[in-house]
Amino acid sequence: MVKYIVGIVGSRNTGKTTTTTNITDTLVKKGFKAAIIKFMSHRFDFDPAHKDSALLRKTKATTILSASPHETVLFQKTDQRTDLHTLLRYLPLEIDDVLCESYPSTFPVIPLIFVCQNIEDYYNTKERFKDRKPLFITGIIVTEGIDTLEGIPVLSNDVSDHLQQALELILRFKIEISN
Repeated sequence: MVKYIVGIVGSRNTGKTTTTTNITDTLVKKGFKAAIIKFMSHRFDFDPAHKDSALLRKTKATTILSASPHETVLFQKTDQRTDLHTLLRYLPLEIDDVLCESYPSTFPVIPLIFVCQNIEDYYNTKERFKDRKPLFITGIIVTEGIDTLEGIPVLSNDVSDHLQQALELILRFKIEISN
C-alpha cells in the first residue's frame, strides 16, 4: 500500500524528469519500492504509427494490455483525465513511494517539489498551485545563487549533492507523516 506520494511540478524543460528519475533511483537504492505516475497534456505514443501497438490503439477497444517478458503496459481510452485515486489502484500493493511528475494543480493537495528555471518561473508555478509551499525548489534557479526562497530550501543541481539533499528532505517528511 502506498505510504508516500509527492508531486514534481514546473514549467517545460526545467528538469522535472531528471529530478523524478534521480529521486526514484535513489529511493530504490535505499530499499524503497517506488512508482512513477507521469501526467501529460498530450497523447502518449508507444511506437511509430505503423507499429502494432499504435495500430491496436486505433481500434474501438477501450482497454489494451501489452505484455512482454520485460514489462506490461495498460492503455485505457478515457474521455477525461483519470483521477489520482483510480490511478493508485493500478499500482502493486508493495509500492512505498509514488512520484507524480507534472502533477495537475486541480488534483488533491499532496507534497510538491517545484522545478523552476528562474525566480519568475517559481512565482508562476506558485500561482498555479495556489500558494502551496513545496518541500524544496530545484532546477536551473540555483544558478542565481539562492539557498532559500521564501523560507523554502533551493537545492543544488550537482547530482550527488542534489540527490542527498532531496532524499534527506523526503525521508524526513515521510517520517513526519507516518507518526
